[in-house]
Amino acid sequence: MISGLSLRRRAVLLGLLALTAQAKPGWGLPQLMAALAATRSATASFTERDTSPVLSAPLISMGTLTYVAPGYLSKQTATPVSSLFTLRNGQVTLMEGGATRQFALDEDPRIAGLVEAIRGTLAGDLPALQRYYSLTLTGSAAAWRLRLVPRNPALAAFVQSVAIGGSQGQVTSIDTLSTDGAESRMSIRPARAHAP
Repeated sequence: MISGLSLRRRAVLLGLLALTAQAKPGWGLPQLMAALAATRSATASFTERDTSPVLSAPLISMGTLTYVAPGYLSKQTATPVSSLFTLRNGQVTLMEGGATRQFALDEDPRIAGLVEAIRGTLAGDLPALQRYYSLTLTGSAAAWRLRLVPRNPALAAFVQSVAIGGSQGQVTSIDTLSTDGAESRMSIRPARAHAP
């Protein structure tokens, strides 16, 4: 027979367990965006593997990525050809082979959408991501994957999907599938990250 004291202890214990379970919010898109937004700046090395129906073999490039919240992003490619892509407050600068090209990001919705997939994810900027993409998050905080499918017809004619993977507040991969069959797979190895 179970005594009244034992029943009360069980009830109290079950009540405490229920409160503990309610106090821990589930993991999802809001929690991921908050974890990503906590990183104010980061530098990482990358290796990118591009395949395309027009390439006879995959093109492998390596370099450095730099992000400073909320609007600075740099991709410096060291090999096979030196180039620099910089986004600073909506202005893009491309440098390759001695030539420099500058333009406002919003001049080309295809490029704007592609850049926002990366910048918006790094910044934890959910409204910016949702402006361009439908989002699907799978996995857990320790190993997540965010799939972005374009909403904008001009972007959808160019990009089929972008899949960004990571752990906690760090991005470790960016895979882009173009509508022409080209695919880019970038693996990212964080070097330095700075929280506030």
